[in-house]
Amino acid sequence: MPRHTPFAAALVLAGVAAASSGCLGFPDAEADPVRPAVTPSVSRSPAPPPAKDDVVAALTKLMSGQYTFHVVSNLPSEDDGKVDASGGFDHAGKIYEENVTITGGKYPGHIHRIVFDKDLYSRADEKDKWVHLDLARAKHPDFDGVDMENPTGLPQFTSGIVSATKTGPTSYKGLFDPMSGEGEFLPVGHPSIVAFYTKDVPFTMEVDAQGNVTAVHVEMEQTDKPAVVMDTTFANHGKPLATQRPAKNKTGEADSMYYN
Repeated sequence: MPRHTPFAAALVLAGVAAASSGCLGFPDAEADPVRPAVTPSVSRSPAPPPAKDDVVAALTKLMSGQYTFHVVSNLPSEDDGKVDASGGFDHAGKIYEENVTITGGKYPGHIHRIVFDKDLYSRADEKDKWVHLDLARAKHPDFDGVDMENPTGLPQFTSGIVSATKTGPTSYKGLFDPMSGEGEFLPVGHPSIVAFYTKDVPFTMEVDAQGNVTAVHVEMEQTDKPAVVMDTTFANHGKPLATQRPAKNKTGEADSMYYN
């Protein structure tokens, strides 16, 4: 069965986590597919040239630079939950921020996280103090922290691109393999889902006049359930993030259990 991993985990002084549940399904393959009868050949417009290299190049440029993002997605469950996440990433500066809100479903909630290299700051409510976790000392930094080489899932999405064609001056469509790597990388921008899927998944992508990726749209079908629709937009390419470290008088230290 597919599995769905937690959408958010908030560090607090006592160490509490919030999560959502659900799983992705997939349509059954046809055991004996129906083949159409042979018809006389007709002239067709030539197929558009492959554009996989262009798509991969644009995504690689995006994930190695600076950008802000906004993600909107429904949750792969029967609870009609939704996730809305925004933030930014500076690959060279090792700065990351995400502000995530989950509505509906069994586990609604909010999490705001900021990372400066090995310093993680987290809070579940904007009225709360920030909780600081030193990822260099954390016992399980991969679980408690953020993968700063892949905080938005772009490397795995990029490596999973199977095919792509250009559909307009600044638009593309294609297929990607959601099982091409390990761990969460969907929705693009806020990785939180691991899916076992029997076929390649369609996506569309938009770029601006400079070739910067501005939008990625993904739809994953589910058996007897609504499709999981994920929309991610990107902006402020190559611009310094407005993210700041929280003030010391508004920050507390994480519980010692994270280090023991």
